[in-house]
Amino acid sequence: MEFNLMVDYIVKEVLKRLEEESISKKKRGLVIINGGTANLDQILVELEKIKQEYEVEVIFSEAGKKIVGEEKLKNFEIKENITMENCSSLINQNEIILLPLLTKNTCAKVAVGIRDNISTYVISKAILAGKKIVAVYDSCRVRDDNEYGKQLNLNIKKLQSYGIAFVESKDLADYVLKEQKNQYLNLKDKKIITADDIFSIKDKKVIISKEAIVTTLAKEKAQENRILFKQEK
Repeated sequence: MEFNLMVDYIVKEVLKRLEEESISKKKRGLVIINGGTANLDQILVELEKIKQEYEVEVIFSEAGKKIVGEEKLKNFEIKENITMENCSSLINQNEIILLPLLTKNTCAKVAVGIRDNISTYVISKAILAGKKIVAVYDSCRVRDDNEYGKQLNLNIKKLQSYGIAFVESKDLADYVLKEQKNQYLNLKDKKIITADDIFSIKDKKVIISKEAIVTTLAKEKAQENRILFKQEK
């Protein structure tokens, strides 16, 4: 009986560690929730899709808390007590920053370099750090049939010039997950993986077959180039 309990415990621990290892290999994404509400239900669907491939963390602006509410993002890890003083590590540990509910107000502030709250400050720091940033048009784009509308849309163009990509809400998950797939190199058809196969590759996941042999030099080159081998059937 004690032996069976021990085996059961060991199996559970192994499964737990495998699950933790799987989660740790996921890319990390930081979602900033502003006070936009356009196509909110669609945004939530898109974030759930992204969550399947990314470890997602969420922070709220004050407007985001009041207008959107934390309850709608209860399925995600919400980071509390993030300030301008302690946000640097949060930015550094996430590969991508998502702005799914970017408002006209925040868009205008970031366009001219105003950093007066946690949302605008984190976005600014992420731009300066060269992070991949993806925003959704829906809450900040307006009709440009008059001069004021044209000016508001110019703010979007300004953010694009800073390197921020803009998509419609319905395309958010497809865009983000496609970006992730671009980080993969498929070598499933190769039986032996050598250093030459990955010599010029950096910061990617390399898909190999379970039967593939990875040479010692290839393993050393993978470590040097920050490459992760992923076995698939």
